Amino acid sequence: MLVKENLGPADFERLVDEENATASRLIFTDQSIFELEQEKLFTKAWLYIGHETEIPDEGDYVTRQMATDPVILSRGAHGKIHVLLNSCSHRGTLLCTSDVGSTKGFVCAYHGWVFGLDGSLKATADDMDLYAGKVDFKNLDLKTAARVDTYAGLIFATWDDGAPDLADYLGDARWYLDLFHNRTPEGMEVLGAPHRWVVNTNWKLGAMNFGADGPHAVKVHGPITAATFQVPPTVFRDALVESPAVSMGNGHNGIVTQVPDSLKDQIPPYFGFNPDLMEVYEKHLNPQQNELNRHLIAGVTTMFPNFSSVQGASTFEMDKMPVNFLAIRVWQPVSATQTEIWNWFLVEKEASDEWKQASMLAGVRTFTAGGTFDQDDAEAWVGIAKGIEGNIARQGDVNFQMALAYRDRTIPGFPGPGKVYPSNYGEVTEFDILLEWQKYMKA
Repeated sequence: MLVKENLGPADFERLVDEENATASRLIFTDQSIFELEQEKLFTKAWLYIGHETEIPDEGDYVTRQMATDPVILSRGAHGKIHVLLNSCSHRGTLLCTSDVGSTKGFVCAYHGWVFGLDGSLKATADDMDLYAGKVDFKNLDLKTAARVDTYAGLIFATWDDGAPDLADYLGDARWYLDLFHNRTPEGMEVLGAPHRWVVNTNWKLGAMNFGADGPHAVKVHGPITAATFQVPPTVFRDALVESPAVSMGNGHNGIVTQVPDSLKDQIPPYFGFNPDLMEVYEKHLNPQQNELNRHLIAGVTTMFPNFSSVQGASTFEMDKMPVNFLAIRVWQPVSATQTEIWNWFLVEKEASDEWKQASMLAGVRTFTAGGTFDQDDAEAWVGIAKGIEGNIARQGDVNFQMALAYRDRTIPGFPGPGKVYPSNYGEVTEFDILLEWQKYMKA
C-alpha cells in the first residue's frame, strides 16, 4: 500500500499515462489513493445530491451523501434549497436519521439542539444563559455546502467556495443533458426513492463504464439486449461501432447510440419514447437535439466525477413495443474496493400514470440490483477488483489503448458541442474521466 503523505503531483502524473492511454491498477485498489480522493476531488467538484421533485414543498428533506460525508437536502423558506452537513455542531451526532420526511427543523437526538431548515442553530437543550455569554452561538450553525445550484431539476452542490459556477462546470454537457432531462416544458420527475446496493469494486469503474464503455456492451449485454431491446447482437454491435461518443469537457462524457442508417427505414422514429409526447419533444428541443433523439437506441453519460444517466427502451413482453426508462445514479465511494450505488428512475411530468408505471417497470427490470444489465456489469466490475487485488496483479496497468486510434478522429460538423468521436468503441471518453481525475489529484 502506498503512503498517503508521500504521494505528490509527480506520482499522479505517472499513475495515469495520457500519451500511452494506460493507468496504474493502483488507482482502483489502494486505500491511500482513495483517502486522497476524498480531500482533493470530492471536496472540490460539484456533486449530484438529488432532484427538485424529491423535495417539492417547504420543510421537505431527504438524506444523502457527498462522497463519505452525510448531508441533508432540504427545502427551506421561499423555496430555497439547502445542503447541510448531517452532523450536529455540538458533538457531531448524526442529526437526521430518516431517509425522507417533512419537518419544521432538525432536532439532535443526543442533547436536543435544534436547527432550522437552513442549518441555523435555533436552540440548545438548556438555557443559553448557562453558557454565561462565553460562546458565540452564531459559529455553531450546521456546516452548509459552499454552493448549491440546479440544472434541469438536478441539484448539485460543492464544498468549494472557489468552484466555478455550475453552468460553467457542466458547460457543453448541458446540451446533452437536455436530451434526457429537459425535453418537455415541465421537465422530469423522480419515480420513488433511490434504490441502493453495494458492489465490491472501485467507484471509478462504474463512472467510466457509463462514460462510456462501448466494447463491453455486446459481450456482456448482447443476449439480454436481444431479448429485451429486440435488437440482435450483430445490429447492436454495428450501432455501437458507428455511433458517436462525446467528450463534453471538464471530465463529462457519454455516448448517443443511434439506429444504423441501414435500419432507419425499418425502426420507427422515437423508438421507445412516449408517443403522446412526440410533438412536445419536437417543439421543446432544437432540431439538432431532436435528430439525435429521433434515432436513439441508448444514451449513456457520466457527469464528472460520479453522476451518471442511462436511457434505453426495453420490453419483457414480445407482443408489446419497448418502453423507454431513464435511470440516474451516483457511484458513492465507500472504500478503495467498495461502492454504494444510488439509483433513481425519472419520467416526464406530462406522461400518463400508465406510461410512468410502464417506464418504471422497464427500468427496474434492467438497471437495478436485481436488473438484468446491472447484474452483468457488477459481475464484470467485481471480477476486475478480484483480478487486480494481488501483490503481483496490482503492479500492472489497465488498458484503454483503442483511444490511440480514435483520439484524433473527431466528427466534423456534428450537430452537438464538444469533441465527438465516430464510434462508441473508441475508449477515448472513458479514459477522459481518468485524465480529469488526474487533474484534481495533481492540484
